[in-house]
Amino acid sequence: MADTNRERVNRAPERVVLLKGWRRLLVCFVVFAVGALLFAPAVALGAASTPIVSGSSYVVDSLPSTGKISAFNKSLELSYPKNNALVDANKLLATDQSVYFTVYVPGGGSPDYQKYVLVSNIFKISVAAGTYLLEPGQLTLSYDPNVSSAVADRLSIWYSPGISVSGNVYKWDRSGNLNLGGITSTSKHTVTAPFQFSGTGTGYYAVFLGQQVFEEFSAQSDAAWSYPYVMPLWAKGIVEQLPVGSTVYFGLSNNVNRLEFATMMVKGLGLPLTKKPTSASEQIFTDRLNGQDFYNVIPEDIDRATGSTYFGAGYSSASGYKIYDGNHMPVQYAETAARAGIVRGYEDGTFRPQNLITRQEAAVILARVGNLKLSDDSDKVKGSLEALFDDAGEIAPWAAASVLAAVQAKLIVGKPSSDPGSKKLEFDPNGNLTRAEAITMTYRLLKKLKKI
Repeated sequence: MADTNRERVNRAPERVVLLKGWRRLLVCFVVFAVGALLFAPAVALGAASTPIVSGSSYVVDSLPSTGKISAFNKSLELSYPKNNALVDANKLLATDQSVYFTVYVPGGGSPDYQKYVLVSNIFKISVAAGTYLLEPGQLTLSYDPNVSSAVADRLSIWYSPGISVSGNVYKWDRSGNLNLGGITSTSKHTVTAPFQFSGTGTGYYAVFLGQQVFEEFSAQSDAAWSYPYVMPLWAKGIVEQLPVGSTVYFGLSNNVNRLEFATMMVKGLGLPLTKKPTSASEQIFTDRLNGQDFYNVIPEDIDRATGSTYFGAGYSSASGYKIYDGNHMPVQYAETAARAGIVRGYEDGTFRPQNLITRQEAAVILARVGNLKLSDDSDKVKGSLEALFDDAGEIAPWAAASVLAAVQAKLIVGKPSSDPGSKKLEFDPNGNLTRAEAITMTYRLLKKLKKI
């Protein structure tokens, strides 16, 4: 695609029970809102006095030392630590420090028309191949102000290494598309996501609205209550539909394993993944699954090692966006979480990604990530837990303070007591978490941290 109107600038270098009627009303509203967006005409987002022309370009010879680049009536903003620079894969200063921006006003396009609606202009950002930011930054894009604030938490920035064009429709039909997520500002009508150049030189970026309604939310399922928590995290690519292959079910009643829970934390916090180990000697954990060292393990290996269908047969070969792929391996999420202090391995040096996580283990992780203040008075902690839960005595000492802190922060809640005459709840510390519960806890945590 040719760049036109180029301007060069020189600068110095869980639970809430939902009423049936409310759920049906919400589903109808979403369908109506999405329908309106699907058939809306292309709009050039920007100040009315200076309309954006499709194909317009903007260039900087080097990253401004101020730490910010704004272009196209502020509909795009790239921010980064001050005095940043472009470097090569070895973090040596790149010869070419130029950054090119181009905006396109599309008539449509999507990585999956059944799931995501385009609600912004498309922006191409280019640097020399093999070039990266020395320190990662953030990309902020404006979206259509007609998008209702009621669904704005389902907005996300997507990346594609290449786009094909048919008329005025920009098709996101190439492999390598990534859901970057992002924090939505409804007052500014913007989405901000972590940013780093991919190394290929050119990338396309746009805002999409997640629109799919899964069967578990329209039927009377045990997980219907989790709708307002699951949809934003799914739309932002923090969680995915499992097992892969189902067209209507999200898999919310299935129990969550250690790998997926750690992945939710890493993606929710926007942590950059550690480099993939190239040998067993480079990996932190010593797991071997299905005859593979952890650094080579793919989701199917975890399923085969446990005789389960957690991820689903053919996960890696399934079409569409997936959280785990050749550039985002399970080991990278586990090691990133470990290096950030989110999770720990076992005494034998394994991570055990296939193990189902318990409620008290989840509480410990939530307390760590949420930087919750933990009481060092064990007697006081014990008394407080006994006042809340019938089964407080079953909570392990190593988890007790974290459980109390997570409960007080309303990140995790108890269950109805099995004793009909009790006014307390049960915590069920050794019970497993369903994916609906785990996603809900993650949502609450990210809300508290202002990450969504």
